[in-house]
Amino acid sequence: MSRWVFRGLVLFALAFTNLSEIWSPDVVPNALLPYTLIIERDVDYDEFTAEPRLPPPNVRRGGLMDLGLELDRESYFFRACGISTATEPPKAVRSIGGPPAPGPGDRVCSVFPPGIGVLALPFFAPFVVVEPVPEVATLVRVGHVAAAAIETVATLLLWSVLLRFASARWALGLILLYALGTSVRTVASQALWQHAGVHLFLAWALWLVLRREPVSRARELAAGVLLGLGTAVRQTTVLAAALAGRRPLPLLAGLAVGALPLLAYNAVAFGAPLEQGYGAKPLGLPTPEGLYGLLLSPSRGLFVYEPWTLFALAALVLAWRRPDAVALRLRGALATVVAFVLLYASYAEWWAGRVFGPRFLDDLAPVLIAALAWGIGEGLLRARWARAAFWAAAAWSLLLFNAAALAYSNERWDMTPENVNFAPERLFDWADPQWLAVLRDAATGGPRVVAAALLSAALVLLLLRAEGILGRPIRSRA
Repeated sequence: MSRWVFRGLVLFALAFTNLSEIWSPDVVPNALLPYTLIIERDVDYDEFTAEPRLPPPNVRRGGLMDLGLELDRESYFFRACGISTATEPPKAVRSIGGPPAPGPGDRVCSVFPPGIGVLALPFFAPFVVVEPVPEVATLVRVGHVAAAAIETVATLLLWSVLLRFASARWALGLILLYALGTSVRTVASQALWQHAGVHLFLAWALWLVLRREPVSRARELAAGVLLGLGTAVRQTTVLAAALAGRRPLPLLAGLAVGALPLLAYNAVAFGAPLEQGYGAKPLGLPTPEGLYGLLLSPSRGLFVYEPWTLFALAALVLAWRRPDAVALRLRGALATVVAFVLLYASYAEWWAGRVFGPRFLDDLAPVLIAALAWGIGEGLLRARWARAAFWAAAAWSLLLFNAAALAYSNERWDMTPENVNFAPERLFDWADPQWLAVLRDAATGGPRVVAAALLSAALVLLLLRAEGILGRPIRSRA
């Protein structure tokens, strides 16, 4: 078995050894897209929707209905395919500033871009043939497999990038931090959110252009195409175009080509290539609340959940003091990070819903980890105190995200005493932070949590042994 296949199998398995399912209704339209593409050969969801009605008492408003896949047309993840003809306010709770609910005669489309559903199509295709009317369990579990596989490929690509700048031991430590100390294990690899697809296209683009050797125009063009395709997963992927370096034209040309599928989808689904599913979301100037919330709030702050990212930012700043081509691209990466933060700080729902940690900003995890590897190769952590501080910060993130992987449920802290989507002030309460509630849940989780922790630890130890960190390495072909 080749070393990379073995690594991939271990990383893929780690997405399941938490022995739980972490998901939200967000993933349902993404998972249904392969069904409507294959069976109906269109992009609307009319065949899966019901007329608007009040949910039964035991079902929260805006969630899945209790009649199989008869989804509420007014659910927050649906919109009209085109201009809504609705004349009455929706009964279901919808996202702040999102598009209006479909009218009674409107075709129903997803608010989300199609990219992640298309990436998952090979995984769902056999089930579409066997089960043309899927059960929710099928959508969630096949989506879990698809997300884990996509994230595994992204992680392996990123690992290859890290080995260009750091030692094998450092690369292994950083890839475990990426896989286990970010939202990768609690979100991206768990269900069919967009994050795994964003990570895939970012890591692939980095693999093409972030290297010490001269980068050909063909590689830059290909990287641009990948980032353009990434916009069909999440539109903010376009911000990574700042990685262009000294020759922006090939990458930007590729970006324009890669974005064509998204424009074509928008034209088919919404009647205009520049229309997009989210509608006129309320974006304005970055707010102090949004900036503080994204970076320092106790229940969403990037530096609270992932303090090691401060070292990644230090690496990006260090790039401004180095003259080589890699450093030049990383200067662009710093611009990407700043743009992400400012964009989401101006977004009305900057907290990203009921979720664990800084979900929106973790789209940047491949860029930050790659910057760290380069910085380490440039001596960023040469001092003993710097290494100690970095690993202390990393250990904190590993503790929090692995506790969440084992015990987090968006039906617990996020809903009690109030739903954070309607009471976001709770996210600023240092007396009751989300991560502390999750640590308590993990400590009292019982046999399942213990079994999941042991299985996860066994896989990590197996990987460490295979890489020669514990004892002699397991022999394999490179």
